[in-house]
Amino acid sequence: MPVSSRFIADAAKLLQDVDFSDPRAGELALEVERLNAAVRTAASSLDFDAEPSAFFAVLARRAS
Repeated sequence: MPVSSRFIADAAKLLQDVDFSDPRAGELALEVERLNAAVRTAASSLDFDAEPSAFFAVLARRAS
């Protein structure tokens, strides 16, 4: 799921009153895409009713 640098810059300004340069917003957009992909992958391996701590365990396993 693509995340644009414009979205990152707008969200940062709206939610935290922080201004990012266009290059930095682009870097952060790539990081958000990677994190989002990891979370979605981990979530798909768990049942909806799984214990919340199981989600953290899946993320930790995938990070190592």
